[in-house]
Amino acid sequence: MSTTNRFARLRAWRAGAVPRRLLAGVLLLGLILEAGHQISAGVHGPDHPLIDDWLHSGLILASSALCARGARRRTVGPSRAAWWCFAAALLLFGLAEIAWSVSYAGGGDVPTPNATDVLYLATYPLFMAGLVLMVRARVVDVPWHRWLDGFVLVLIVATPGVLLVIEPVLQSAPIDQLGRAVTVAYPLGDVLLLGALVGTLPVMSWRLVGSWPWVAAGLVCLTVADSAYSLTAADVVSHDGPYDFLWSAGALAFAVGSTRLPTGTRESPEITGW
Repeated sequence: MSTTNRFARLRAWRAGAVPRRLLAGVLLLGLILEAGHQISAGVHGPDHPLIDDWLHSGLILASSALCARGARRRTVGPSRAAWWCFAAALLLFGLAEIAWSVSYAGGGDVPTPNATDVLYLATYPLFMAGLVLMVRARVVDVPWHRWLDGFVLVLIVATPGVLLVIEPVLQSAPIDQLGRAVTVAYPLGDVLLLGALVGTLPVMSWRLVGSWPWVAAGLVCLTVADSAYSLTAADVVSHDGPYDFLWSAGALAFAVGSTRLPTGTRESPEITGW
């Protein structure tokens, strides 16, 4: 990108600073309201549909719209495709939350699998594709030993994830094979997604700049909330819990990352030792 074009985009970015700050304040206030209500209510607290269902889903859908806007403002290439993937993933997640609220907010037994599982599980490949495209947008060439470092980090994250999350979920999963497969698919996807996030760090030469820290924060919040829900789903009847605001926080982290100016592609620098 030429210097003139970059400065022009920077001026355009700054021109909308006031509306963006106002919107950011509204979304942050909504997140604080949701988090305060859920933490004070606890696990078995009363459900407040306006906050737990509609405000929660609204924050996620607003984050999806902001990611789509950020994708449109990027040049054609892997960076734009990555943010379209993130926007689509958050859109599906928000629609799944609305579908859950409409179908099962009244309580009672929730079948496994159900229609919302299709929407929830579809977000995992979209988030994974977004990660891969972000790496492609930042690094031209990656030595084979850097890929090996990344694979080792994936194993370091996946091994305790299997013992701490997947195995307990498997013990409380439904008896039928399809129900067990769908139940375990969530923590498995979370472990793989978190492992892939950590595994991309050596591939990118540990350059945590631009939108990358916000994407990392968003994925950590989403996977932690998913894992917490998977571990307590067998004991808690309600879908709403004191950790649900982490889903909203993760979505808003993506929204913030979409406003960061993209960094240019560069060759992978040579790194020796740790």
